Amino acid sequence: MQLLTHQSTTKRPKADLIVAPFYQTKKGAVIATNLADLKGTIDPILKLQDFSGKSGATMLAYLSKKTEKRLLLLGLGESKGLTVEGIRKAYSAAMKRCQGKDWAHVNFVLPKCDKLQLSDVTRAVAEGIALSSYVFDEWKSKENKSPFKIKKAVLIGASDAKICKKVLGILSGVNLARNLVNRNALDVTPKTLGDEAKKLAKAFPSVKATVLGKKELQKEKMGLLLAVGNSSRIDPALVMLEYKGNPKSKDLTMVVGKGVTFDSGGLNLKPTNFIEDMRADMGGAAAAIGLIQAAASIKLKANIAMVVPTTENAIDSESYKPGDVYRSHLGKTVEITNTDAEGRLILADALSYGQKRFKPDRIIDLATLTGAVVVALGDRQAGMYSNHDKFAKQCEKAGLSTGENVWRMPLEHRYKELLKSDIADIKNAAGKRMAGSITAAIFLHEFIEKKTPWIHLDIAGTAFLDAPRDYHLSKATGSPVRLLVEMLECIE
Repeated sequence: MQLLTHQSTTKRPKADLIVAPFYQTKKGAVIATNLADLKGTIDPILKLQDFSGKSGATMLAYLSKKTEKRLLLLGLGESKGLTVEGIRKAYSAAMKRCQGKDWAHVNFVLPKCDKLQLSDVTRAVAEGIALSSYVFDEWKSKENKSPFKIKKAVLIGASDAKICKKVLGILSGVNLARNLVNRNALDVTPKTLGDEAKKLAKAFPSVKATVLGKKELQKEKMGLLLAVGNSSRIDPALVMLEYKGNPKSKDLTMVVGKGVTFDSGGLNLKPTNFIEDMRADMGGAAAAIGLIQAAASIKLKANIAMVVPTTENAIDSESYKPGDVYRSHLGKTVEITNTDAEGRLILADALSYGQKRFKPDRIIDLATLTGAVVVALGDRQAGMYSNHDKFAKQCEKAGLSTGENVWRMPLEHRYKELLKSDIADIKNAAGKRMAGSITAAIFLHEFIEKKTPWIHLDIAGTAFLDAPRDYHLSKATGSPVRLLVEMLECIE
């Protein structure tokens, strides 16, 4: 799909559909732009008061002898409360009306908004359209597919085409992450993630790929990653990508993504109704790889080292066992109290190795880590832990801007008592239900060098939804790729 701009509302190109925005008022819907040529069509519709202008509301009308063949009235809600995220969601509702229709060319008219910059409105509309255009239907037969047939989406009233180009570049990374999460665990394996990394290195001169296999992991003494992967038919790996978007600078951000391509829970087997979506347990890895795709596509002026520890958490006679102790890459020993707390184990080795190899200025790790964070926060915002206030505030700000919200959780070290072991340096899980997401973050913090700014994002609720919502028409969201791009653009 092409995403184009056209500044004039009066000399707009011909199209199959025009999407016109409306505000909600006490007296009824009011058009949020100037479309003088359609006034005669719109006024009678508004007089009937069948359309309120409520956010996300739509109404379709047919036109005769006009620039477009159809008109879609789109509600934005009250103008005083309109936000960038509200615009994204509203225009995603318009996109849903286009799904499965033979509408090749659509004109999307931008609203006039006193409180928002035109650039912000343009970006929000473009994101609402582009995010909503992703449909995962690889496994559906032709008669059951319902794709978008839009070839050209034109933003009427927008003047900066670079914004659309940037949005599509970022969305290429989001959609890569979505695809990796949505596809079968049989097809998306540790080897697949390594192959994806190599593809990116081949496609972009600014990207370098390195993949450590089992023998190299053994040489580097990554005992925790090897323990989790010991029972899988596919060897574990450490997948790394280096993106040099600002080669003149030594500043470097390390992004670590959990890559458990299927999580059975190990010998602490997950029960029915909890195991079915465990192909999505590599959502952190998918987002980390998607970030590199997005950064390289838009030529983001930043340097990133991506580290993805990846394995299946499977079951056989070689499975790592509760009660056993394993030595980490850092040298700390870990007592295994729950084989379903495997994500923090592989992240610990990756964090330790990554710091030694890359010496980053800051670290962000992404993981579908705990069900506890979903209980605490649901699926509207990720749990965020940090040892650095300024860094944490940058993450919160980026979340508000992109709609990929985070909520700062307490890194309460008094809970470290729950991870004390009688036979090792630390346990991998507390064994009690309370503070599950916090104790997981505390475990990870044990593998961070004290002076390094660090953020842990527990994306268990936000990376994979229970059902499609808003501009996510599949369960996989690709979160938090957009947040990370926004953060890295603003790093000081």
